[in-house]
Amino acid sequence: MNIWQQVIQGFSLIIYYIYLGTEWINIPNYGLAIIIFTILVKLCLFPLTKMQMSSMSVMQELQPRIKEIQDRYKDKPEKAQEKVMKLYNDRKVNPMAGCLPLLIQMPIIFALFSSLRVMFDPVNHPSFVDMTKANFLWIDNLGMPDPIILPILVAVATFGQQYMSSMATAGGKNDSTQKTMLYIMPLFVGWITRTLPAGLAIYWVMYSIVSAVEMIVIRRSLKAVKGAGSQA
Repeated sequence: MNIWQQVIQGFSLIIYYIYLGTEWINIPNYGLAIIIFTILVKLCLFPLTKMQMSSMSVMQELQPRIKEIQDRYKDKPEKAQEKVMKLYNDRKVNPMAGCLPLLIQMPIIFALFSSLRVMFDPVNHPSFVDMTKANFLWIDNLGMPDPIILPILVAVATFGQQYMSSMATAGGKNDSTQKTMLYIMPLFVGWITRTLPAGLAIYWVMYSIVSAVEMIVIRRSLKAVKGAGSQA
């Protein structure tokens, strides 16, 4: 068994153990287990998300100074880059911090996709999976696609998450490219969800909802810190 197969098996076991927790509270269901798993993932990623939003906030503040440097050294791009990097170092901000949550998120999605297809396969599912608990609300099997309702929910949730993210991004309100992606990306993600396991779609919907709420909380926290700093 290679490392990737071990990762997939590990995800299956994590969801199974969470499912055992739902049994303990007398609501045994793998859909609920996936929702709890999503919340746990977000809790683990919270420090990175907070660092990401803090970095974005500082980057927004630095935009006028960055533009000033770029204008001053427009004929010397290497010098401009050096000055901008020094500005980042002085303010202890990492321009790549915004990529960290996404880089961690993608392997989780791929592993979850693979594990759910195996976990809820009507014929080849693991012996520890109770297939009578593999349904959730209107969904008969969490390992099979839901072609209509979940894709719509995924598109709406993705739009909400991206909208909250654009509000925190420097120039997000006025960036035409970002405005276009705000509408195109949710439609694209919703479309491909039509062929993905329903359990993965539930994960994405919950992840987007929790992310949007998380952004609101962190933004308010950052504003409170700034307000306290300006009054000091």
